[in-house]
Amino acid sequence: MRSTWWLIELSAVAQGLLAFLLTVGGKDREGQLAGDAAALALSGGTGMIPLIFVFMGLIGVFATGHEYRYGTIRAALTAVPRRGHLWAAKALVVAAVAAVVGVLLAAESVGIGLLVGGPSGREVFTAPPMGRVAVGYVVFLVVCALFGLALAGIARSVPAAIVLLITVPVIVEGLISLILGMPAFESLQPLAAYLPFTAGERMAVSSETPFDGGPAPLRPLAGGLVFTAYGAALLALWGTLFIKRDA
Repeated sequence: MRSTWWLIELSAVAQGLLAFLLTVGGKDREGQLAGDAAALALSGGTGMIPLIFVFMGLIGVFATGHEYRYGTIRAALTAVPRRGHLWAAKALVVAAVAAVVGVLLAAESVGIGLLVGGPSGREVFTAPPMGRVAVGYVVFLVVCALFGLALAGIARSVPAAIVLLITVPVIVEGLISLILGMPAFESLQPLAAYLPFTAGERMAVSSETPFDGGPAPLRPLAGGLVFTAYGAALLALWGTLFIKRDA
């Protein structure tokens, strides 16, 4: 679909602009680039600017949402009547596309960082921690794409899936974190770190300090496992509904 190519191209443009701005803006007066700023540039501003992962989620949404919008899901099920196979194939294809795009976006950020980061930028972007950040970023984008795929399959509606994809990380999780930060819920505040996208963002950043002054964040591996568990649960729910419901 043309929308998929448009989303990939928009992701590349946005990634390049963010990498450039965050690398240049991350330098101090002496021209030194901090590791946290480099990680933020590599991950396209993940944790601050919810943009690239929304694009990846939309790829997943359109991969199955348009099937219900235009009625082609009936033709797909006629060709592949074993619904479990079709469910798995869709998930694998979307994951593969997101992984390839994620690798290219991470490479783009590193290339821009090396070009405009100066000597300190070249030192920071080639340091071992950046490898972990890059891998985490790619995995994060893959799970985001699968989130969109599952949401569209569960809702069987492109608009509903898009609304959920955007409002959950941007609005819902922010409101829950705000409520848990109130004095009356102080004992529950650490739970905010286990919200899906709040946890997932930990894979693609290097700082141990939360951006919004919230609870102590999860370690990258723990955050990745929590986020992946949410994604797996959502995929399993969609798979169950897909097998049991009529087309």
